[in-house]
Amino acid sequence: MPNQHYRALLLVFAVVAVALLTIAQQTYAQPPPIACPTNQTVVLSGTNAPPQRSLVVFFAGQPVGGGFSDATGYWRIPLRVNEPSGIYPVTVQVRGTEQVVASFLCYVDVPLPMPATGRPTEPLLTATATDRPSAHLTTTPTPLRPTQTFTAIPRTPTGLPVTNTPTTAVTMAPVTPTTVATVTPTIRVTSVTATVTSTAIGDTGAPTRTPTLVPANLAVTLEIVPYDPATSTSLNDEYVQIRSEETIDLSIAGWRIVNISRSDQPTFIFPTFILAPEVDAYLYTGSGTNNFATGDFYWGRNAAVWRKGEIAHLLDAQGRLVSAYQVP
Repeated sequence: MPNQHYRALLLVFAVVAVALLTIAQQTYAQPPPIACPTNQTVVLSGTNAPPQRSLVVFFAGQPVGGGFSDATGYWRIPLRVNEPSGIYPVTVQVRGTEQVVASFLCYVDVPLPMPATGRPTEPLLTATATDRPSAHLTTTPTPLRPTQTFTAIPRTPTGLPVTNTPTTAVTMAPVTPTTVATVTPTIRVTSVTATVTSTAIGDTGAPTRTPTLVPANLAVTLEIVPYDPATSTSLNDEYVQIRSEETIDLSIAGWRIVNISRSDQPTFIFPTFILAPEVDAYLYTGSGTNNFATGDFYWGRNAAVWRKGEIAHLLDAQGRLVSAYQVP
């Protein structure tokens, strides 16, 4: 009789354990839900991507954006949703492969599911476009990553020209797990005198002109990752990143990237493309096919374009200065 009791008890424990394991597996396999309000930006991020790889965001199976992981595998990609109310699958994949870096369920104007705690699940990180200076509110801990330093050309809010203004270094430090509101001021350039080339893509030997540049008064940032002979394996490891902090779509058709430090470098002219708010576009130095869905463009060069200390200008179709950047 005792043996029968023990066997019955063990059988009950086994059934309960299998049921709990099944529930745990189903819960783990379910992608985390995130709130995706219409016409607002949700920033997806993670630390598990292969280092220095191009990533693509798929919304309901369609590519809608992209980004790039850094040397530590950290990535951060904004997602702006303009879809009918509903629940949509979102995946982040390594470009050119089917490797999935992250998966989410995007709740577009639909309440998030109620977990066992009785409180709605919060998104990883949300950012809403506001009047500049803009503010980004972190609602959950952001994974730590090495401190990165970016150099920006100073801009002033007045109509006075910038004279003898030192380069401003902006350091991005690791974020603590507490709720932090980071305010990013707008920096504008009122006038800059620089030498730029007037050549088109692939042209050489064209004359050089030295205009006084008028600012376009647009909040668009410029960043360059140069080719590193020690670690780079392709010319596409060198790229220019453009990001709009405006609250409206910008047409960048006819905009130009100019290396003003070396007049022998050709100018890249952007084709017709709409740059959405808080979305990145990339210009890779090497060869490839332009992808207008993800904002990826290719210069088609056979040698690196950028060196340390060189200055790049982003000009609009009228030749006005939109942004400037010095390669660190």
